Amino acid sequence: MTHRGLGLAFLLLAGGAHAAPVPTTPSPMTLKNKTFGVLLLGFGGGRDWQDALTAMTKAFAPQFPLAFAGDSADVKTIQKAVDQLQGARIKKLVVIPLYAASRSPLMEQTRYLFGIRQNPAPEFFTAANLPSGYMIMRRVQIQGKLPVVLTSAPDDDPLVVDILTSRALKLSKHPDSEALVLVGLAPAAAPFDETILGQASRPKPPGLEDEYHQLLTSLAERIRARGAFKSAHAAVLQPYAQHQSDREHHDEALRKLVRELSRSQRMLVVAYAMTGGEAAPIITRALQGTFMRFNDKGLLPDDRMVNWVADTIRRGAALPDMRVYKDAGRPLPGTVKPMSVKLSGISK
Repeated sequence: MTHRGLGLAFLLLAGGAHAAPVPTTPSPMTLKNKTFGVLLLGFGGGRDWQDALTAMTKAFAPQFPLAFAGDSADVKTIQKAVDQLQGARIKKLVVIPLYAASRSPLMEQTRYLFGIRQNPAPEFFTAANLPSGYMIMRRVQIQGKLPVVLTSAPDDDPLVVDILTSRALKLSKHPDSEALVLVGLAPAAAPFDETILGQASRPKPPGLEDEYHQLLTSLAERIRARGAFKSAHAAVLQPYAQHQSDREHHDEALRKLVRELSRSQRMLVVAYAMTGGEAAPIITRALQGTFMRFNDKGLLPDDRMVNWVADTIRRGAALPDMRVYKDAGRPLPGTVKPMSVKLSGISK
């Protein structure tokens, strides 16, 4: 990939005199117990995802049943993976979300699908996902009283800080004269479907973007301290916003930040995302015309994320059942269920 092809004034994806921390090898599991199964949830594709899944399968599949569902908002895809694990006669299901943040519409929908949240998340309730005439969203079906545990996403785990610091140091020459900008993509949600509810599109929950920005700000400061950078900053892009003006506003805010900082400091930009394949093109486009060095790698693949999954499995396997709601599915609040019609005393 050339600078001209990227259309940026200046962009480098790697290099620098400072070596990144050497990745540790995945720590062996101490819970060699086939009575629980692990479901990894993610979304995306490409070589990075495949390499990450290969590493996790190699590390964990010999020890306990393991499955992956790659479309985290689709109950059919998740159900297939859950059925695979239930077929292995597991006694507990540990669900691990490979999402960038625990506070997101996607995470709320995941909680609903596994019976931890009572109602479906409105952002994922669309006519395209429902049978004609019905206003109900199905949950994942769990056999009997199988306990279900849903862990947190990576968020600001120390291993995440370690990975992002190594990404920044690969770009660095003199940290004490460099500014780091950590860029994340606001948690994605499907557009609210007013054709079902007969309502105007609902805004995202208040404070959600602020919370995500606070997460990035905290991460950026910890990276600054770990790498001894001069300054650290956070920026959030909105590539999934319904209105183009919202997307452009956030892109311009990032460009303005980078331009202002570059007047006095050498600029380093690092992506906060599970894989670079999704985030890098979006961030690259937003940085058009700026002078900086950009690392386009995400958290995956990386041996340290395999270690994070191992630690998360240990914690999750020890947690009690989180499943509260065991109905097959619920209508979204505000919708009307189809009325049954009685013919000769038989309800149809």
